[in-house]
Amino acid sequence: MESSRDTPENLLSAALRAQAVGGQAGNAAPTPPPFPPQAPLPPPAPARRRLPVGQVLLYAVLLGVAAGGVVGVLTLG
Repeated sequence: MESSRDTPENLLSAALRAQAVGGQAGNAAPTPPPFPPQAPLPPPAPARRRLPVGQVLLYAVLLGVAAGGVVGVLTLG
């Protein structure tokens, strides 16, 4: 007596299922779907301008002079 699994109808249906999912005969596991299309990346942020060292030192000196002037006026009065 033939096994119910080895009948020509079962072999044919297994082969057709495997072909439908893109696998091999006997391996009817579905293949994972392809990755969805990715959204385009946003444009890169514009490059930030850096302050030159000379400007930073100039601002520090001017701030120090201004603060010193305010403190000097307050202590004289």
